Amino acid sequence: MSNRARCRLNLLYLITGLDVGGTEKVLARLVAGLNKERYRILVCSLQKRGPVADEIERCGIKVVSLDMEGKLNLNAPLKLFSLLKKEKVDILHSYLFHANLLARIVGRLARVPIIISSERTMEMEGRHRLIINRLTAPLADCITVNSNSVREFVSHRIGIDSQKLVTIYNGLDVSDFQRKEGDSSGVKKKWGIDSDKVVIGCVARFDPPKGVEYLLQAAVRVIAKHPNALFLLVGYGPLRRKLEDMTEELGLASKVIFTGECNDVPGMLSIMDIFVLPSLYEGFPNAVLEAMAASRPVVATSVAGIPEIVVDNETGLLVPRANPEALAEAINTLIQYPEMAEKMGQAGRSRVEDYFSLEKMVEETEELYERLIEKGKRE
Repeated sequence: MSNRARCRLNLLYLITGLDVGGTEKVLARLVAGLNKERYRILVCSLQKRGPVADEIERCGIKVVSLDMEGKLNLNAPLKLFSLLKKEKVDILHSYLFHANLLARIVGRLARVPIIISSERTMEMEGRHRLIINRLTAPLADCITVNSNSVREFVSHRIGIDSQKLVTIYNGLDVSDFQRKEGDSSGVKKKWGIDSDKVVIGCVARFDPPKGVEYLLQAAVRVIAKHPNALFLLVGYGPLRRKLEDMTEELGLASKVIFTGECNDVPGMLSIMDIFVLPSLYEGFPNAVLEAMAASRPVVATSVAGIPEIVVDNETGLLVPRANPEALAEAINTLIQYPEMAEKMGQAGRSRVEDYFSLEKMVEETEELYERLIEKGKRE
């Protein structure tokens, strides 16, 4: 280990899949920013290729897939073992439950020197997953978490040794969200949005944890007070049809636009006056970071990692979860006081630059790798 530590290190990232999602986007940003002279990087997906694989490969990083189908697939562990041996992996860093599980077990069998897992959500997993996670966690040298709230959850709920946990916040390149004056007009034209509309937007996967139904309930109250308000829901997911039906039932059909899956989140953020995330629970939502990077004032629920991003009454307004009345009141306040909203948006962008930059995430990740390498050398 000591001889190889002075050379270029073989770093393999293992992730369950590479469809569009928060964790997948963070991984793509991370590998693009890492020092390529120090690390030879390979990304491996358990499942078939997703669109994020193309994004990673555009950065000159190879992506391989184990083509795992279903939860019980004996070929995937065998393929992973062979890959780890072939690539002589020095550091194996995994993301998401199934990848974490295989990385810990197969990585140890393949005698990978350093194994790192990542825990990134606070979802109430089934009992069997909690037990598996708890039993296999000791096989990892370190477990990264993306917020202190997730750290506490992982330590107390899952029962993972806090000594193994390292908090590294998600980061992004704020320049990706800086739009030139007039850029938003084309996006508004595409979606048929008149210039006099106040656009309240949400970027999220439409599944139960995101609480989008509470935003629709709040929309009724907002529109009653501000008829020029328009709600823009950017995303997709299993609840899409249910939310569309709910929009009809609430009489909001002309006031809500569902965009579906979107490849231009910065463009969509550029036409929003207010960004809302009504989550019931979260780890560390990238959508909020992106909205703040785009200088948008944020209304969000005060759950888990969100208060670590949004400073209440400074970069946005925090409200209780599952409370459409509080959501509506916060949105109405920002519509009523646009100067305050603009000030919050600017403060949000500054906060992302100071605390959640891509450079900071990359630097802290590389520092973690070097500490573990040095520890291995001493041992």
